[in-house]
Amino acid sequence: MLTPFVKQRRLQTSKDFLKLVGDNIDEICDRIVTVDETWVRQYDPESKQESMQWMKKGERPPKKFKVQKSASKLMATIFWDSEGVLLIDYLPKGNTMNGQYYANLLAQAPEAVVQKRSGKLSCGVLFLQDNASVHTARVSRQALKDTGFSEIDHPPYSPDLAPSDDFSNLKGVTWS
Repeated sequence: MLTPFVKQRRLQTSKDFLKLVGDNIDEICDRIVTVDETWVRQYDPESKQESMQWMKKGERPPKKFKVQKSASKLMATIFWDSEGVLLIDYLPKGNTMNGQYYANLLAQAPEAVVQKRSGKLSCGVLFLQDNASVHTARVSRQALKDTGFSEIDHPPYSPDLAPSDDFSNLKGVTWS
């Protein structure tokens, strides 16, 4: 349940963002780079609905076997903007996502922006991340400062204000 304080903070953050945007919505949105982490399974079977197929009259449907989700999964950290993915990192097995690991990823972000979006750095990157503990760790805060990116405030308990908190549209996408 949202407390009055959290509601007020969300409202103020949204007002501040609208003030920043002003009449320049396209320009501002083009400057935003966002990041989030998600678990990615190496194999995620189709649901019954997804595996349905048309059959000719009288034809027997193919036998379907119960398939389990892959036990193996990776944590992916994805940096992207309005044009697409800038940087993907897969946390190596046995490692833990912590402030130092995330700070190292942040250090790679400016180069990824330069390589994929020449000119974006000169406009000034607006960086959006949630309040996960690795994002707020002291070493991460310093690494973000070192990038020269300007951070967009993201109030706690506000997944609806982060575009990255809905990866459901990626189900079934095969990554190479």
